[in-house]
Amino acid sequence: MGFFPHLVAGPIVRPTDLVPQFATPRRATGRMFGWGMLLVTIGLFEKVVLADGILAPVSDDVFKAANLLAPLDAWTGVLAFSGQIFCDFAGYTTTAIGASLALGFSILDNFRYPYAAIGFSDFWQRWHISLSTWLRDYLYIPLGGNRKGPSRTYVNLMITMLLGGIWHGASWTFVVWGGLHGLYLSIERVLRDAFGNRDIWQTTSARIAMALVTYALVNITWVFFRARDFTAASRLLKSMLFIDGSGTTILSSYKLLSVLATIGLLVLTHWFMRDRTLHGVAARVPAPVIGVAWGMMLFLVTITQGGSSAFIYFQF
Repeated sequence: MGFFPHLVAGPIVRPTDLVPQFATPRRATGRMFGWGMLLVTIGLFEKVVLADGILAPVSDDVFKAANLLAPLDAWTGVLAFSGQIFCDFAGYTTTAIGASLALGFSILDNFRYPYAAIGFSDFWQRWHISLSTWLRDYLYIPLGGNRKGPSRTYVNLMITMLLGGIWHGASWTFVVWGGLHGLYLSIERVLRDAFGNRDIWQTTSARIAMALVTYALVNITWVFFRARDFTAASRLLKSMLFIDGSGTTILSSYKLLSVLATIGLLVLTHWFMRDRTLHGVAARVPAPVIGVAWGMMLFLVTITQGGSSAFIYFQF
């Protein structure tokens, strides 16, 4: 608890990874300190500029709306929240990892570009990795994992994800969020067993299509994660699924374009970085380019006004 970069919100650092680093005094090298400060800047840019400055106002407008919204507004608000919660939480963990590195300590990555996931097993290997591996090791595997036949595997997946939903809060909307992910994982396993060996799934077009379907279905789950109650969630889903397209428009053209452009760039960045590491890409980029990008992020963090708030995951 005295190690301040790591807070109760995560990342969930296991004693075997962190405690041995306390055995001897740590001193960061100049390279470690510089890389750590760059990660802190990236984390603050994600949180302050993207999550709070661009995405949160639109997400709040849509999820607080009391009336049925037009499909474009509903989708834009949910996409804004998908980007907000990623940039908020990934921003915090990137800042924590950077602060630790600047002090000479190493913390494992907690996100690996989850919005480029191809399927839901892949998504949970990339989203909040420290929690998903904890759920796997302390719930799913002790329940029997996939060692006791298909039916028991599906039950274990549902139990694990339902408990993962309850972990976020004592609300039925969180239970539905976890239940949907458990259902997605179970259906994916059924489809993989039935059709997974076909060569067509390895083509680029098929992988992009599966990534887009995964991202769309993840956004459906975010509706329940963010909505105040089932009435609000139902209202949004009616618009998103075009069950009722008679809703009102509340978002300006500027807000629509700013969110859609930000989310588009975010997803493209995740896809580009899907099989890469930030350290590996930075090693191939000229130092002046990194310096300019670093300076721009610091400038934008400095001038972004009024929107910053506590990290979302601090409430869980």
